[in-house]
Amino acid sequence: MPEQARKTKKTLPYTNCIDCPKHRVIPDPDPDDWFNDDDVAVVCTKTPNTERKTGTRFVSDRSEFRTITVACRPYNARNESQTPEWCPLAE
Repeated sequence: MPEQARKTKKTLPYTNCIDCPKHRVIPDPDPDDWFNDDDVAVVCTKTPNTERKTGTRFVSDRSEFRTITVACRPYNARNESQTPEWCPLAE
């Protein structure tokens, strides 16, 4: 039987992207709901947004950086920004 490839667990330098100096919180207002016009998105400035959509009304979709969380209430940014598996700083 051939030896199976071993999966190595990535070591994440941060458990929350808000603690990382490479994050940025950007405005992400809901264009259809005035109550949510203070929403934010958290993006990773180390990772380009390969799925960028320039024709959308949503700011997070047009971001040059990959999103971690979108349409987030400002007071929930930390709760919704756990470090993803694709973190570019992971070892």
